[in-house]
Amino acid sequence: MREAPQMIPALADMRGRVVQEFSRAARAVVGPSLLRAALCDAARALGFHHVLLQGACGAVWLADMPPTWRIARSPDEDAVLTAAAQSLVPFLWSDIARLVTPTAGRRDFLEGAVAAGVGAAMTVPVHRTCGPEGSGGYSVFAGCCTFAMKNGACLPLEGLAAAHHVGALAFDAAERLCGKVPAPAPAAMPSLTPRQRDCVVLVAQGKSDWEIGQLLGISESTVHKHIEDAKRRFGVSTRIQLVVRSLFDARLTFADVMK
Repeated sequence: MREAPQMIPALADMRGRVVQEFSRAARAVVGPSLLRAALCDAARALGFHHVLLQGACGAVWLADMPPTWRIARSPDEDAVLTAAAQSLVPFLWSDIARLVTPTAGRRDFLEGAVAAGVGAAMTVPVHRTCGPEGSGGYSVFAGCCTFAMKNGACLPLEGLAAAHHVGALAFDAAERLCGKVPAPAPAAMPSLTPRQRDCVVLVAQGKSDWEIGQLLGISESTVHKHIEDAKRRFGVSTRIQLVVRSLFDARLTFADVMK
C-alpha cells in the first residue's frame, strides 16, 4: 500500500519516454513502413490496440486496423473524419453523435467499425494555419490520427494525453514522407525567445494566461502576445499544436510538460 503513490509518477515517466522516443523515431524514419512500425509500437506501449492515420479527404496513410475494417464510401459518410474536420481538440468516438449530424451513412460506418471489432477510440484532429505569415490566417483541416481499442476493452484514460502528442507527431512525419511538406532544414527551424519558451512550457502544463502572468511577473495581455507570436513562428493555429510542434522540434521536452 505504501508503494502505490509512487506508481503514478513512474507511469507518467514511462509515457513521457514513449512520446520522446517516438518523436526521435518520427524525425528519423525514411519510409511509411518504418513510421507505421514506430507508431504501432508507441500506441501499444500506451495501451491501445489499433491506429489509423488519414488525410483530410479520407485517404488512409497508415493503418493497423482489424482485417474486416473498411473505409467509408465517401468522406461525408465517415463520421470520424467529419467530426475531426469540425473539432480542434481530440474527441472520443462516444462523443461523435453530438459533434456531427447522424446521417444514415455515418451510422452505418460506425456500426461497421464495431462489427469489424473496433471498440472505444479517440481521434486527434490536425488543422493547419493558412495565409501569409503574421496575418493570422485561418485554420484548414489536414487530417486525423485515431487510437482505438478492441471491442469490450476500456480506453487507457491515463494514456490519452500522450497519445495526443504521438498522433500529432505522426501526422507531421507522414506529411513529410508523402511529400506534402519538405523535411525541415535545421537552420530553418523556428526558434522561440526565452520568454516565449517560458510561456509555452506553462501552456503545456495547463496554465491559463492569467496564471502564467502571475508566475512570470508579466501582464495577461503580454502572455497572450508571446503565445500568439510563438504560434505564428511555428505556423500553427491552436495552443495544443504549438506545444506539439515545440516538442517535435525539441524546443521543450516532455519532462517540461509533466512538471
